[in-house]
Amino acid sequence: MESSTCFNLTYALRGLSQTVFAAAIVVALAAGLGISMAPSAWAKTVEVKMTDTPPVFIPAKVTINKGDTIKWINNAQTLHTVTFDPAKAVDKSNVILPKGVAPFDSGFMMPGKDFSYTFTIPGQYKYFCIPHEKDGMIGYVTVK
Repeated sequence: MESSTCFNLTYALRGLSQTVFAAAIVVALAAGLGISMAPSAWAKTVEVKMTDTPPVFIPAKVTINKGDTIKWINNAQTLHTVTFDPAKAVDKSNVILPKGVAPFDSGFMMPGKDFSYTFTIPGQYKYFCIPHEKDGMIGYVTVK
């Protein structure tokens, strides 16, 4: 090998090792701060449909991973909600939220509309549909 080729190869390898070292530092810092470096492509979206007869969430029980999204679709002919807010429940036990999760609600969803929520805190969740709470329209989410 000519000396100029060796010099260029050595210089290129030094630059590559600095880049790899810098990337390793970024990953280590992110891990230390609890920041996930997982690509968002690994996160999934699960669909839950809402029906009228009877008024139910399908599926009623969903298990997902932290960072996954649930998309509720009102494919019924009536209004529905996706309500994770105990203040809006007749029976407060129809809502369960892990510590640190603020209550949330889709608002009234017209037929054909959808609502999505990305779950970032692991735990057990329980929710309901406001107009159909008395009919037992309850759903459950487990986030691992």
